Amino acid sequence: MKHTLQEPIKLPSILRGRSIHHNIIPTVCNLKNMLNKLVSVQGDYVQLKQWEKRSYQAYQIVKFKLAILFTYHEQRKNLIKQHILSGSPNEFGASCIDIYLVAFVAETYGPGKTVFFDYIMKSGISEKVISAKAIWQVGKGDGVYLEILNNDGTIRDWGFFANWIKGNQR
Repeated sequence: MKHTLQEPIKLPSILRGRSIHHNIIPTVCNLKNMLNKLVSVQGDYVQLKQWEKRSYQAYQIVKFKLAILFTYHEQRKNLIKQHILSGSPNEFGASCIDIYLVAFVAETYGPGKTVFFDYIMKSGISEKVISAKAIWQVGKGDGVYLEILNNDGTIRDWGFFANWIKGNQR
């Protein structure tokens, strides 16, 4: 469900105590692919590839794995969004925070991957274009999958981000 506010909120560079500039580890596995694999192996974590395990750990899937396995595809998105809102940003790994980073850059400096890559380099997150690509791919991809970001990295669901920043659950 798309939420809009009259006036967009300002996205802080520190999300409830977690800097968006530290511990950003590029990976190329997105949430959708990891969830599909997890379901196909009936929740057997051992059968996940190393990059899939990173995504699994980043989103703390272990805390609600059974709910993920026994819900329909569309319901999984809502479960994950509720889980993100209910947790502390410090508990989540880079893949989850990549979503916020993509939104932060798009809404603060401008949309699109060129602006994003430039920000990654200038902010010191990484000096490597390949790392910037991986962060963009996962952050934008996971955000679009969860229906909270648009394809250019801008925010689609302002209500979700307002709650994420404030620590409110919907």
